[in-house]
Amino acid sequence: MITIKDNKAIDVTDVRIRKIKSKNLIAIASITLNNELIINDINVSCVDGVINIKLPNSEFAENNRQYSIIPQRKLFHKIKKAIIEKLNA
Repeated sequence: MITIKDNKAIDVTDVRIRKIKSKNLIAIASITLNNELIINDINVSCVDGVINIKLPNSEFAENNRQYSIIPQRKLFHKIKKAIIEKLNA
């Protein structure tokens, strides 16, 4: 059982980018949250000038039209913003 004792914000503390030369896929990203949790294999694509990210899914999740990782909207935007900033650096 996990007990949450405080309401600390989750922050993106590291971003790593591996650029890809493909039609729409422009990079694969890995992020670290609060120096504790690493999420690898985030697809970064660009379609019509708009950068999008897709968090990794297991095969089971994809077959059942689900997601493996589901951040709340605020955290998703933090992740996306950090990845875009790293791409533009």
